[in-house]
Amino acid sequence: MKLPLLFAILTMTTALSAQNLKISPTIEQQLKELDEIVENKASYHAEREKQAAQLKQQAKSAQGQRRVNLLKEIFDLYSHFQVDSAQIYLDMLENMPEVKQEPALVALTQIAQAEIQTVAGLYADAENALNSVDPTLITPERQDLRLYYYRTRRTLSGWMAHYSQFEKVKKQWEQKVCRFRDSLISIDPNPITCNVVRADKANAEGKPAEALKFLLPLTKGMDSNLPDPYVCFTLAEAYNALGIQENTLSYLIKTAKADLQQGTTEYMALPWLAQLLFEAGQVERAYVYLLCAMEDANFCNASLRSIEASSVFPIIDRQYKQTTHEQHQRERILLYVMAGLLVVVLLIVVLLIRQMRKLHQLRKKQTETNKNLEETNRAMQQTMEKLNQTNETLQQTYAALRLTDKMKEEYIARYLDQCRTYIEEMEKNRKDCLRMLKQHQIEELYRTLKSEQHIQDEQEKFLIDFDTSFLTLFPNFIRQFNELLKPEERIVTKYENQLTTEMRVFALIRLGVKDTQKIAHFLNFSIATVYNYRSKMRNRALGNPADFEARVAEL
Repeated sequence: MKLPLLFAILTMTTALSAQNLKISPTIEQQLKELDEIVENKASYHAEREKQAAQLKQQAKSAQGQRRVNLLKEIFDLYSHFQVDSAQIYLDMLENMPEVKQEPALVALTQIAQAEIQTVAGLYADAENALNSVDPTLITPERQDLRLYYYRTRRTLSGWMAHYSQFEKVKKQWEQKVCRFRDSLISIDPNPITCNVVRADKANAEGKPAEALKFLLPLTKGMDSNLPDPYVCFTLAEAYNALGIQENTLSYLIKTAKADLQQGTTEYMALPWLAQLLFEAGQVERAYVYLLCAMEDANFCNASLRSIEASSVFPIIDRQYKQTTHEQHQRERILLYVMAGLLVVVLLIVVLLIRQMRKLHQLRKKQTETNKNLEETNRAMQQTMEKLNQTNETLQQTYAALRLTDKMKEEYIARYLDQCRTYIEEMEKNRKDCLRMLKQHQIEELYRTLKSEQHIQDEQEKFLIDFDTSFLTLFPNFIRQFNELLKPEERIVTKYENQLTTEMRVFALIRLGVKDTQKIAHFLNFSIATVYNYRSKMRNRALGNPADFEARVAEL
């Protein structure tokens, strides 16, 4: 964005900073959209480079005025995107015979030189370049040149006023800013850009309400997807002066979105927004935005933009690191709590399994007891029939009956005792279940046990623990193992302190586990898979493949 005279943003004391800045849901949604744009800013840079590449290709074969026009377009693409590239094509433009022969084009290149020198912070050189412009060429007949000249003068004067250390010199430059701003208002035929300058003047004079009168009508026909950054930024200044934080943030976000989507790398909205978000407590987002602004400023070679962002970056960076550290502390505590809960859950599962087995055994015993009672009843009926048939066996039958009754009583007593024991056990289990239900979510426990993800996670965790433990014992194993392989066959691990699958097989061999079946069981592989790994690594070894595993075992 090229809007001038707004250079004190990151150090100014705003009305917003005096308030308890809050982020509304609407602003949060806008910030999420901006987050996505910041993340994808490389694609917008690539699009601008693509446009420049197409123009460069056309310029290679172009001649005369067409080549002049193409070089001007390439310069415009790079002027607030990459100053060094802009300088290259400006030099090419200056050396064109058609430019050297046309005084107006010479003046244009001088103003363009001042523009990119201003962006790069070379203010003295920019002033010399503007002073070298022939004033007789700045006439109403050359309206575009005239507007370009005054806008560049106004921009440079604003920078010089901002960085002047002496109050007298500062006031002189501020007077020039006012004069060039008034000149633009008087000659600019475009109502949109003219009203933006009028609003800028009203803001500078402490009349933000008047600035809104110039700007708000311009927003009615504005493209919501890619709004005018000049209008939005000046609106943000006006609302900031009025202390309306919601609108200030909204228009700053719109400006930043437009800057990034246009591929601009020299801008002011995003650093200012980062400062306000930092004051609102959104440290991580402010850190990302400010880092983005610094990267773009360095890419553009806009040195003073980079210095401005760098001045506040250490504060945000320090707070960001502190916040990140606290977050990591909370995550570690949560991890410990979850590990403890997992242990408790496993204990509960073990207890449940044991109780289920006991219940199963009790039911089995109850079934056997019922079956025995039925058999006893049938025997008693047979005995009674025999007693009715003969008196001779009455005593024997009676004795047998008494014996049978005694057995029946004993069985009944044992049955009742077992039933009582079963009921008591069931009651105990019921109470235990109620207690567990009150303390834990059993359905969630069931779903967790039913899922195989836990087993997979435990397997992966087991392998990671194995890697860590093994490498603690043999810290040089990876390097020494690779030294046994051919240079082109050496293995690069994906993560530090973590073995690859092939290395785990030979780590076990190093530990003395040489049986393929045991290795397969340990790593949860098939025997064929382990055999293939061993064969493949032997073929990749230096020296005799047959001695490879023996050498690994000696590492």
